[in-house]
Amino acid sequence: MNTTFSLKRALLLPAFLLTGIFSNALAQIPNVTRDLLNQGAYFRASNYDITPIYTMAGPEGKILGYPYLDTTFAKTTVLFYQNIAKPGVQPIQELVNVPVRYNITANDLEFLMDNRTVKAVSGERVKQFIMEQKGLTTTFINATEAGAPAAIRGFFEQVSDGKLKLLIRHQIYVKKPTYNVALSTGSKDTELIKEAIWYTSDGKTLTKFSPGRKGLLSIMKDKEEPINAYLKEKKPDLKNRTALMDVFAYYNSL
Repeated sequence: MNTTFSLKRALLLPAFLLTGIFSNALAQIPNVTRDLLNQGAYFRASNYDITPIYTMAGPEGKILGYPYLDTTFAKTTVLFYQNIAKPGVQPIQELVNVPVRYNITANDLEFLMDNRTVKAVSGERVKQFIMEQKGLTTTFINATEAGAPAAIRGFFEQVSDGKLKLLIRHQIYVKKPTYNVALSTGSKDTELIKEAIWYTSDGKTLTKFSPGRKGLLSIMKDKEEPINAYLKEKKPDLKNRTALMDVFAYYNSL
């Protein structure tokens, strides 16, 4: 979704995006979960303000795009690193089938309480979350679990699991305005462009990965002979996600 909105309206971003793009089932949060989200120490009202990224002086422009993986709230199971319940009550480390969306820029998981209220929790407290959307189930693991250095925060989409994981890092690239006030030329708009970058991880080391024969053989050196034979026989399209998953499944089976 790539919608345009003015900077003044950007201050109302969370409310503006609550457009009913979720099913009735998602809207029905169990009372015990609702109480936890309302009273839990780690949860806060989501008031994410995107406007600080816009620094150009002069006439107002627009922000094109959103800081979210997807603006739609999806049925999600969230696993936390530690107990999130209040002291004195039964410990809770997992929330099941709750409506969530992921704010990539803020590294927040946002929970839909009702059509006007969103609660957020820092991604630093979440080990993984599993989203169900459009008939697909997608797992996202904390960067720490992928062996990422401290400078890399957020989550990786786990495309293929096993001793060598195939991952995607979704990130937001900010294309700033090019408008020149003196010359009245260029664009006044800020663009939020979502990028997907491939990685692999053995759980300890995170490696950026370029899909292709050379890239595969470089990360699968310990099984180079059978992988090379597989590629020659199957001739997979390594730009195709499913074909790439098949290669990793084969490698992990060796």
